[in-house]
Amino acid sequence: MSDLDQLIKISHFFGENPDFILAGGGNTSVKTNDILYIKPSGTTLAAIKKEDFIAIDRKKLRKILEKKYDPDPFIREEQVKQDLLESRLDYKPNSLGPRPSVETGLHGIIDYKFVVHTHPNLINGVTCGKNGEKIADELFGDDYLWINSTDPGYTLTKALMKKLQNCKKDKVPKIILLQNHGLFVSGDTVEDIINNTQNIMSKVNNYIKKNSSRVQSVFVRGENNKLSKTEISSLLRVVSPVLRGLLSTDKRKIIIFDDSEEVQKVICSTNGREIVTKGTFSPDHIVYCKEKPMWIGPLTKNDTSDALAKKVQAELLDYRRTNKFDPKIVFIQGTGMLAIGESFKESKIALDVYRDFIKVAENTAAFGSPRFMTKSKVDFIEKWEVESYRRKVIHESSCGRLQNRVAIVTGAGQGIGEGIARGLAKEGANVIIADIDLKNAERVVKSINNQYGSGTAFAIKVDVTNSREIKKMVNKTIKLYGSIDILVSNAGILISGPTESLTDEQLDKMTGVNYQAFFKVVRESVGIMKRQNAFNHNYTSDIILISSKSGLQGSPANALYAGSKFGGIGFMQSFAYEFIKHGIKVNAICPGNYFDGPLWSDPEKGLFVQYLKAGKVPGAKTVKDVRRHYESKCPMGKGVSTDDINKAIIYAIEQQYETGQAIPVTGGQVMLK
Repeated sequence: MSDLDQLIKISHFFGENPDFILAGGGNTSVKTNDILYIKPSGTTLAAIKKEDFIAIDRKKLRKILEKKYDPDPFIREEQVKQDLLESRLDYKPNSLGPRPSVETGLHGIIDYKFVVHTHPNLINGVTCGKNGEKIADELFGDDYLWINSTDPGYTLTKALMKKLQNCKKDKVPKIILLQNHGLFVSGDTVEDIINNTQNIMSKVNNYIKKNSSRVQSVFVRGENNKLSKTEISSLLRVVSPVLRGLLSTDKRKIIIFDDSEEVQKVICSTNGREIVTKGTFSPDHIVYCKEKPMWIGPLTKNDTSDALAKKVQAELLDYRRTNKFDPKIVFIQGTGMLAIGESFKESKIALDVYRDFIKVAENTAAFGSPRFMTKSKVDFIEKWEVESYRRKVIHESSCGRLQNRVAIVTGAGQGIGEGIARGLAKEGANVIIADIDLKNAERVVKSINNQYGSGTAFAIKVDVTNSREIKKMVNKTIKLYGSIDILVSNAGILISGPTESLTDEQLDKMTGVNYQAFFKVVRESVGIMKRQNAFNHNYTSDIILISSKSGLQGSPANALYAGSKFGGIGFMQSFAYEFIKHGIKVNAICPGNYFDGPLWSDPEKGLFVQYLKAGKVPGAKTVKDVRRHYESKCPMGKGVSTDDINKAIIYAIEQQYETGQAIPVTGGQVMLK
């Protein structure tokens, strides 16, 4: 196995283990006589490929370490960054490409062939504990080096060089602990590194277990009990949309809710607020979560929705005034934690990284309690261009017309609904695939997430005739994304036949799905949309009814379907009048015949079969006869496609001076007068 193949092996070994890696970070390298191969900044270890590694000229790297730079730390780091770029074997002036890791110098001065840098929360319990160095001396003796907290990059490299100069050549430790940062393990084989890492982890774990009886938890359990599921859902229906409205001044934010076991330790403790707002542990925590989270609480049961909304607004104003930036993490006392980002990916990274913060805080209990980074070190990280670059790398590159909008599409497990959901995801929206058939919904979600990225879509089972299930759907959407921007009421059924042959049961079923369900999903969702706009009047939302040409024009043997669709248009126009003052536009899309979907083409229950049996097409003897008949009725000679429908939806959303309209997409079959 080649050196690079071994490097891939060890990179994936650690990169796929969340106990070692934060936000896809960490670093690995391998040396030959003349070349250092190292992971580029912003690339994840779990997914790195052989061709991703950057080849560094070791002679040029040594010159960087001997060179004198400007005393100003930010000018110096810019100079070092440029020199590192020029040390690449494939360097071309003014060329763009991945940067060598900021830690390239550290990897270069360690004599061992392979070097792995990770951030295990277990080990950071040591590096971030007040007595960490003393206990590490007891655990590892002469087999390790401790580097005190210092600015990362060139300064850290020089600090390590100084330490290494005091080591005998045959006694250079393979273990390096960086205070408030992480772990370096080196070796001449990948097996050596894996074994040493496991040995370190085992020693620290055993120490914690051995001392657990006399060590009190960092987070002191108190009377701040977690709220019930119902109370949490009610609270989030206020807090998340209000925050989303207030924070989405340039780009819409995605807000993920978390009440995991780690988070409950904080929100239900007497000192949780004090600890999490005191400081932070490591550069990664700062990069992805900012130095300190925002805290909402204490809350009282007497808080009305409006009072709670104003409390959120006041807390955010105070946080901005104190910290000069917007929060990435928000704790709600007794409730949970919110992670905020400019994409689902960014929010999820913030959530995972702050969970790590909580684990590190707990692990410091065995090592003398938390030791936070100093203000000067935090300020350096905040202002350092290299860390700004890392933040940019995690931003989504999507430039879709609906970027970061949150959409619910009912009946999205197949047919037109599936096509709409795919179209919205293509334009950058995050989509809830809501369907009574969960298996179908999950199939669509898997396909969308494979194409557009994990978290782009989620599946929720819902019967749109059931108000309780609709409420659960909305509540889950808020937990997943923070709010709702687009509601597409698409779920529908069709029963046709001569009027005298239709039953009361069929009437109730048709109106329940096609007519009443639209009212129910709007009733449950519109309050969330109003909250966003109440705190940001530029924040608009859209309600889209997928009606039909039968909602514009009746047809024989189709009274139930047309009646339910006409009724939906009445709802739509009334909603449009009522909600526009809250920045909510309401429109209907009225497609023509979608011949290729299951509604028409299902071989057992499709409309072609139903219409043939009902004798709706005189003289038709086969399904093909029925299809040809309906295609001939359209001036364009073909049925509607989901692309046609999606263009109309995008128009309705982007057109700010249009509401209450029933937009035909019929190929000229139905023309408005």
